[in-house]
Amino acid sequence: MNVFGSGSRLINRGGEKLEIQTEIEHIKKSIYGDQQSYSVLVRKYSNAIYSVAYSILNDFHAAQDIAQDAFVKAWFNIDQLKDPSKFGAWVISIARNLCNDRLRKHKILEMPLNEAFDIPDEVTLEEIINRKSDSETIWRAVSVLDKKYRFITLMYFIGGFNAREISKLLEIPVPTVESRLRRSKALLKKELIELVENAANEKKLGEAFIGKVKARIKNVSVVFLVASLEESINFYEEIGFVSEDIGGHIHMNYGGATFILHEVKQNIDVRPFSAAVGGLYFDAFCYTDPEGLRHLVEVFQFKGVEIVNGPHWTERWSEVTIRDNNGYQIAFGANNE
Repeated sequence: MNVFGSGSRLINRGGEKLEIQTEIEHIKKSIYGDQQSYSVLVRKYSNAIYSVAYSILNDFHAAQDIAQDAFVKAWFNIDQLKDPSKFGAWVISIARNLCNDRLRKHKILEMPLNEAFDIPDEVTLEEIINRKSDSETIWRAVSVLDKKYRFITLMYFIGGFNAREISKLLEIPVPTVESRLRRSKALLKKELIELVENAANEKKLGEAFIGKVKARIKNVSVVFLVASLEESINFYEEIGFVSEDIGGHIHMNYGGATFILHEVKQNIDVRPFSAAVGGLYFDAFCYTDPEGLRHLVEVFQFKGVEIVNGPHWTERWSEVTIRDNNGYQIAFGANNE
């Protein structure tokens, strides 16, 4: 079905395609702290989240900020995602909540896009068509749309998603999406469709946005409260971690994982997350390669380190979990493919 004409086919849009199973694997790896896998997810959904935020805030710069915040928040709460197949819809819900919080905090009311761009109401569609070089004026056309149409139109043009993908992200039936796209076409008029699409291409997020998200999640470390700083440093250095004193804080590094050790005054304050009821089985996750994992297991066994899970060796994935001298559980995994 060709809803918008001009060669734009619903079944051929959506940017980077990920098979459902592959995407779920990226999500699982993200839960384990794999930032590279998370970058793939950010790349796929960035413009969808951005377009939703823009449709609410009517501010491209604010929408970018919200999109960043949504992905960062999702990263630190991804273990709470119950259905990996709904990752995109989940991040959209986070973005919507952040937008609403921003509107309430700043006491901002949603305004039509023509007011946001300070475009007089008397500007006609014909005048907009004649101002082809004025991208902001082109958005006046989108301002005539009701929010439910605007959401889908922006996800189609800026997000680059087809009807089936939009249906999944917004959790509404495909026929509803197609109907609203047709209605948008009727409201925008044929002459404006290409102009809106060209203007949308100028607003799309790229690799710079992904880099900003990666920078924000990379510079945050888990803090382990330990009974004895010296004993903990010795424990981790014995099994291959590298310690680094940064500003008086001891950072332990292994592969892509980093955590900070902080000595407490009372042992009662040492509280591993993995010990909590319903918590994850690890407090930190470290990636390595298959050969490196086998070497680690040998080191653990030789030094008498307590292994609480594994080692498990499968065709695609291998993993082992140890418990340190403070009760924290550290998982080590390797992708065998």
